[in-house]
Amino acid sequence: MYLIDTNFLGTITNLYPDDVFPTLWNELENTLFTDDVFFHAEVDAELRKWGHPKLQWYLDHVQPKQILQTDEAELEAYERVTLWAEEKQDPAYKQAAVDDFLNVADSWLVASGARHGYTIVSNETPAPNAIKRIKIPDAAAAFNVECKTLLEFLRARRITV
Repeated sequence: MYLIDTNFLGTITNLYPDDVFPTLWNELENTLFTDDVFFHAEVDAELRKWGHPKLQWYLDHVQPKQILQTDEAELEAYERVTLWAEEKQDPAYKQAAVDDFLNVADSWLVASGARHGYTIVSNETPAPNAIKRIKIPDAAAAFNVECKTLLEFLRARRITV
């Protein structure tokens, strides 16, 4: 099971535009909009707010059951993620990094991944010694949530073009 980060669409659109890689985009339609791939409600909101060039494509294909809503167990996980971000030591995050992390979908993705045991698909790279930004892979690792990059996801789904 996978949770897709907001940056997935941005990265894939920039690296593999549909006018050059139409087969990839056809394959994505078949693999992203399935019963084992999810978009957190916060990611859905970010995509809509951002007005991404592929927003209409996303809206045309996403199924309502793919958009995960927060439940009580996820709220509990979110509290743990919040405490971790605020209290992580050695090195501690700057308050601005904590605020940014908690005000975007990233923190919810980590909480949802922890709650459901799903793998997060994000193009963020780990930076465990960073103090100015909390990266999804670092937060996910603290909660034993697996992360995959775009290419790792494409390989796992056996997408080749």
